[in-house]
This record gives sequence, C-alpha cells and structure tokens, in this order.
Amino acid sequence: MRLLVLADQEPVVPLGRLVEAHRPDVVITLGDLRAEVLDPLPRHGVCVLGVYGNHDDGRYLEAANATDLHLGRATIGGTTFAGFQGCVCYRRGAPLQYTQRQASRLGRRIPRADVLLSHAPPRGVHEEPEDRAHEGFDVLRRYDERVQPRLHLHGHTPAPPRPTARIGRTQVVHVVGHRVVDL
Repeated sequence: MRLLVLADQEPVVPLGRLVEAHRPDVVITLGDLRAEVLDPLPRHGVCVLGVYGNHDDGRYLEAANATDLHLGRATIGGTTFAGFQGCVCYRRGAPLQYTQRQASRLGRRIPRADVLLSHAPPRGVHEEPEDRAHEGFDVLRRYDERVQPRLHLHGHTPAPPRPTARIGRTQVVHVVGHRVVDL
C-alpha cells in the first residue's frame, strides 16, 4: 500500500501532480495545511484520511471529502488507521491544544490500528523538549509501546524532516511538506 503523506507545509510540487506521479492508495494529512491545498483531491478519486493540527480551523477535512480520524478508525485494503489531532498546550485557551493530562484522557479512546496518524510526535521522538510548542505527547508514546502499530506518522515539529525512529516495533516517521511511504 502506498501512502502520500502531507503535513505543515504545502508541497513544492502541486498536489494533483504528486497524486498522478505516485498513484497513492491513500492520501494522509497530518494537519496545519490550508484547505486550498487539498482542493484537487476529490478529482482524483483517492481516499483521504487526516487529523487536524494546532493551526487548523477544524473544518477543512470535511470540505476535502476526507475522513477525520481523531479518536477514530478506518480500514483501507485490510490496513487499519487511527488518529489523534492537535499538540501540547502552549497557549492557554487555544483550540486543538491539550495539556498532557487532557491528552491522556482522550488518548485512551484511540482505537488499535496498524498505522497511527498524529499531528504532534510521541514523547521522546522528533520533539523539541526545550520548546513547549513542539513537545511530544506522553499518551502517543504509551500507545506506540502498548499497541505497537507498524507505523506512526506525525508532523508538527519544524523542518528538516527527522530520520525515521523506532519505539519497539513501531516506525515513527516525521513529515514536513510531503513524503511517500510504502507499507
């Protein structure tokens, strides 16, 4: 299964051309993209899954005919996907930001899946612990340790993309812009 994953920055190559060139089975958005970036996707008939980032309005996935996976699950071609939106709270009252405690409560509802999508990284991987805005979530780390999904895709932390890491058997992949991932 081929995934075209988008996060945080509009791809340099127009999205329609990326879909035509890579022929993904699924397009995944990890958040913090403008709604216009996803506009071409309905014309290509490709399945779109996603979660929102901390700079999103919480509405554009529906407009792009995408499945919002926050605390949800979808199965495509026998592969299951689940998701968690937002980031660690760094600005009181901001939408799509959670304290570690809030995230822990919500995170208990993330269904088991082969692939976990999140905007923020798991604690200890690809995070910037000195920068509260780019800390990882404890609950995502615990999920990876307990469930051991094959893949955990996240965005949020600044470019350049960090090398793939592991938590147990889980590959943790950081995406900035776009990335093609084969399962």
